[in-house]
Amino acid sequence: MRALNWFVRLILFLLLFGLALNNLEPTVLHLLFGTQWTAPLFVLLLAAFTLGAVLGALAMLPGWMRARRTQVARNPGPNMPALEPQEQAPVRSVPTAIDGSTPDGV
Repeated sequence: MRALNWFVRLILFLLLFGLALNNLEPTVLHLLFGTQWTAPLFVLLLAAFTLGAVLGALAMLPGWMRARRTQVARNPGPNMPALEPQEQAPVRSVPTAIDGSTPDGV
């Protein structure tokens, strides 16, 4: 399984390397306020992918932190005290049959 994983990684690397070699032409990226950035196309594509991955991870960070806090609260480490379970209110029993003792039949 480990060899298959490395083989897939090698194939993916070679495909991306070939894509980079085929996109060496200089490309101009027009930014705000008249600024320009000239770089090979594959550099601009790599920068856009990296920026998207970083922004995606930052967008998911609050959820990850919330899940981590929940996990730590449920399973504390050896040096952390466990949280005491909260007292629950007693459950009242509800009649399941209509006995006709109330005017509305409930």
